[in-house]
Amino acid sequence: MAAVTPIETPPTDQLRAFYARIERTSRGLGVLNIFKLMAHTPELLEAWWSMMAATFTRLQLAPRLRELAILRLFQLTHCPYGYAHHVRIGRDVGITGEEVAELGRYAESERFSQLDKLALEYTDAVTRLDAHAPALAAKLRAELSEREVVELTFCIANWNLMAHLLLPLEIEVEEGVREYLTPGWDAT
Repeated sequence: MAAVTPIETPPTDQLRAFYARIERTSRGLGVLNIFKLMAHTPELLEAWWSMMAATFTRLQLAPRLRELAILRLFQLTHCPYGYAHHVRIGRDVGITGEEVAELGRYAESERFSQLDKLALEYTDAVTRLDAHAPALAAKLRAELSEREVVELTFCIANWNLMAHLLLPLEIEVEEGVREYLTPGWDAT
Protein backbone atom coordinates (compact mmCIF):
# COMPACT_ATOMS: atom_id res chain seq x y z
CA MET A 1 0.00 0.00 0.00
CA ALA A 2 1.34 3.41 -0.98
CA ALA A 3 2.52 5.73 1.80
CA VAL A 4 0.54 8.57 0.18
CA THR A 5 -3.04 8.21 -1.07
CA PRO A 6 -3.16 8.17 -4.87
CA ILE A 7 -5.38 10.85 -6.38
CA GLU A 8 -7.83 8.76 -8.41
CA THR A 9 -10.15 11.63 -9.39
CA PRO A 10 -8.28 14.82 -10.22
CA PRO A 11 -9.80 17.84 -8.45
CA THR A 12 -8.78 20.54 -10.96
CA ASP A 13 -9.16 21.15 -14.68
CA GLN A 14 -5.36 21.21 -14.98
CA LEU A 15 -5.04 17.73 -13.46
CA ARG A 16 -8.01 16.38 -15.41
CA ALA A 17 -6.32 17.50 -18.63
CA PHE A 18 -3.04 15.94 -17.51
CA TYR A 19 -4.72 12.63 -16.63
CA ALA A 20 -6.41 12.59 -20.07
CA ARG A 21 -3.02 13.14 -21.74
CA ILE A 22 -1.46 10.30 -19.73
CA GLU A 23 -4.32 7.91 -20.53
CA ARG A 24 -3.73 8.54 -24.24
CA THR A 25 -0.03 7.66 -23.95
CA SER A 26 0.03 4.83 -21.37
CA ARG A 27 -0.70 2.04 -23.86
CA GLY A 28 -3.71 0.64 -22.07
CA LEU A 29 -2.53 1.08 -18.48
CA GLY A 30 -4.61 4.17 -17.71
CA VAL A 31 -3.17 6.80 -15.40
CA LEU A 32 -0.10 5.24 -13.83
CA ASN A 33 0.22 5.14 -10.05
CA ILE A 34 3.33 7.34 -10.11
CA PHE A 35 1.25 10.14 -11.66
CA LYS A 36 -1.57 9.65 -9.16
CA LEU A 37 0.89 10.26 -6.35
CA MET A 38 2.76 13.09 -8.07
CA ALA A 39 -0.64 14.75 -8.58
CA HIS A 40 -0.39 15.95 -4.96
CA THR A 41 2.03 18.54 -6.33
CA PRO A 42 0.84 19.54 -9.82
CA GLU A 43 3.71 21.99 -10.39
CA LEU A 44 6.33 19.28 -9.94
CA LEU A 45 4.23 16.82 -11.92
CA GLU A 46 4.07 19.09 -14.96
CA ALA A 47 7.77 20.00 -14.80
CA TRP A 48 8.75 16.36 -14.35
CA TRP A 49 6.51 15.26 -17.23
CA SER A 50 8.14 17.78 -19.58
CA MET A 51 11.58 16.54 -18.62
CA MET A 52 10.57 12.89 -19.02
CA ALA A 53 9.05 13.58 -22.44
CA ALA A 54 12.37 15.06 -23.55
CA THR A 55 14.29 11.99 -22.37
CA PHE A 56 12.04 9.73 -24.42
CA THR A 57 11.79 11.79 -27.59
CA ARG A 58 14.59 14.31 -28.00
CA LEU A 59 17.86 12.64 -27.09
CA GLN A 60 20.65 11.60 -29.43
CA LEU A 61 21.49 8.71 -27.08
CA ALA A 62 20.26 5.40 -28.48
CA PRO A 63 16.98 4.40 -26.76
CA ARG A 64 18.32 0.87 -26.24
CA LEU A 65 21.34 2.17 -24.30
CA ARG A 66 19.08 4.47 -22.27
CA GLU A 67 16.81 1.58 -21.34
CA LEU A 68 19.66 -0.80 -20.48
CA ALA A 69 20.99 1.82 -18.05
CA ILE A 70 17.54 2.44 -16.56
CA LEU A 71 16.84 -1.26 -16.12
CA ARG A 72 20.20 -1.77 -14.47
CA LEU A 73 19.79 1.07 -12.00
CA PHE A 74 16.31 -0.14 -11.02
CA GLN A 75 17.82 -3.59 -10.54
CA LEU A 76 20.60 -2.16 -8.35
CA THR A 77 18.15 -0.11 -6.27
CA HIS A 78 15.69 -3.02 -5.98
CA CYS A 79 12.87 -0.86 -7.35
CA PRO A 80 10.14 -3.11 -8.77
CA TYR A 81 7.90 -0.34 -10.10
CA GLY A 82 10.56 1.20 -12.32
CA TYR A 83 11.99 -2.14 -13.35
CA ALA A 84 8.66 -3.59 -14.49
CA HIS A 85 7.74 -0.52 -16.52
CA HIS A 86 11.15 -0.34 -18.17
CA VAL A 87 11.24 -4.01 -19.12
CA ARG A 88 8.10 -3.20 -21.09
CA ILE A 89 9.65 -0.08 -22.61
CA GLY A 90 12.96 -1.87 -23.19
CA ARG A 91 11.31 -4.55 -25.28
CA ASP A 92 9.92 -1.81 -27.52
CA VAL A 93 13.47 -0.60 -28.23
CA GLY A 94 14.95 -4.03 -28.92
CA ILE A 95 16.06 -5.38 -25.54
CA THR A 96 15.38 -9.11 -25.51
CA GLY A 97 14.03 -11.24 -22.69
CA GLU A 98 17.36 -13.05 -22.61
CA GLU A 99 19.22 -9.77 -22.13
CA VAL A 100 16.86 -8.79 -19.33
CA ALA A 101 17.46 -12.16 -17.68
CA GLU A 102 21.24 -11.72 -17.89
CA LEU A 103 21.39 -8.08 -16.83
CA GLY A 104 22.62 -8.93 -13.33
CA ARG A 105 25.63 -10.68 -14.82
CA TYR A 106 26.18 -8.44 -17.83
CA ALA A 107 29.98 -8.41 -17.44
CA GLU A 108 30.21 -12.15 -18.21
CA SER A 109 27.37 -12.29 -20.71
CA GLU A 110 27.95 -12.62 -24.43
CA ARG A 111 24.57 -11.04 -25.14
CA PHE A 112 25.86 -7.51 -24.57
CA SER A 113 28.23 -5.51 -26.79
CA GLN A 114 31.34 -3.89 -25.36
CA LEU A 115 29.53 -0.53 -25.45
CA ASP A 116 26.55 -2.03 -23.60
CA LYS A 117 28.89 -3.43 -20.94
CA LEU A 118 30.72 -0.13 -20.55
CA ALA A 119 27.45 1.78 -20.25
CA LEU A 120 26.19 -0.73 -17.67
CA GLU A 121 29.42 -0.53 -15.69
CA TYR A 122 29.08 3.27 -15.81
CA THR A 123 25.48 2.96 -14.61
CA ASP A 124 26.67 0.89 -11.65
CA ALA A 125 29.32 3.49 -10.78
CA VAL A 126 26.99 6.49 -11.11
CA THR A 127 24.22 4.77 -9.14
CA ARG A 128 26.65 3.87 -6.36
CA LEU A 129 28.34 7.31 -6.51
CA ASP A 130 31.59 5.45 -7.12
CA ALA A 131 34.75 7.53 -7.54
CA HIS A 132 35.52 5.40 -10.64
CA ALA A 133 32.62 7.01 -12.60
CA PRO A 134 34.68 9.84 -14.18
CA ALA A 135 37.21 7.37 -15.59
CA LEU A 136 34.36 5.34 -17.08
CA ALA A 137 32.85 8.52 -18.56
CA ALA A 138 36.18 9.15 -20.26
CA LYS A 139 36.14 5.61 -21.68
CA LEU A 140 32.60 6.17 -22.95
CA ARG A 141 33.87 9.21 -24.88
CA ALA A 142 35.73 6.80 -27.18
CA GLU A 143 32.34 5.40 -28.24
CA LEU A 144 29.83 8.22 -27.69
CA SER A 145 29.68 11.95 -28.34
CA GLU A 146 29.98 14.35 -25.43
CA ARG A 147 26.27 15.04 -25.75
CA GLU A 148 25.47 11.31 -25.52
CA VAL A 149 27.64 10.91 -22.40
CA VAL A 150 25.80 13.82 -20.77
CA GLU A 151 22.45 12.36 -21.83
CA LEU A 152 23.35 8.91 -20.48
CA THR A 153 24.51 10.44 -17.20
CA PHE A 154 21.35 12.53 -16.98
CA CYS A 155 19.14 9.48 -17.59
CA ILE A 156 20.97 7.51 -14.90
CA ALA A 157 20.66 10.39 -12.43
CA ASN A 158 17.03 11.09 -13.34
CA TRP A 159 15.83 7.53 -12.92
CA ASN A 160 17.82 7.16 -9.71
CA LEU A 161 15.79 10.14 -8.50
CA MET A 162 12.69 8.18 -9.49
CA ALA A 163 13.83 5.17 -7.46
CA HIS A 164 14.25 7.50 -4.48
CA LEU A 165 10.65 8.61 -4.96
CA LEU A 166 9.10 5.24 -5.79
CA LEU A 167 10.63 3.20 -2.97
CA PRO A 168 9.91 5.29 0.16
CA LEU A 169 6.41 6.16 -1.02
CA GLU A 170 5.79 2.46 -1.81
CA ILE A 171 4.19 3.17 -5.16
CA GLU A 172 2.51 -0.04 -6.25
CA VAL A 173 3.21 -1.74 -9.57
CA GLU A 174 0.11 -1.74 -11.79
CA GLU A 175 -1.48 -5.09 -12.58
CA GLY A 176 -0.71 -4.73 -16.30
CA VAL A 177 3.07 -4.71 -15.76
CA ARG A 178 3.55 -7.11 -12.82
CA GLU A 179 4.23 -9.91 -15.29
CA TYR A 180 7.60 -8.28 -16.04
CA LEU A 181 8.83 -8.94 -12.49
CA THR A 182 10.16 -12.44 -13.04
CA PRO A 183 11.80 -14.35 -10.16
CA GLY A 184 15.28 -13.03 -9.47
CA TRP A 185 14.70 -9.75 -11.35
CA ASP A 186 16.67 -7.83 -8.74
CA ALA A 187 19.64 -10.18 -8.48
CA THR A 188 22.76 -8.10 -8.84
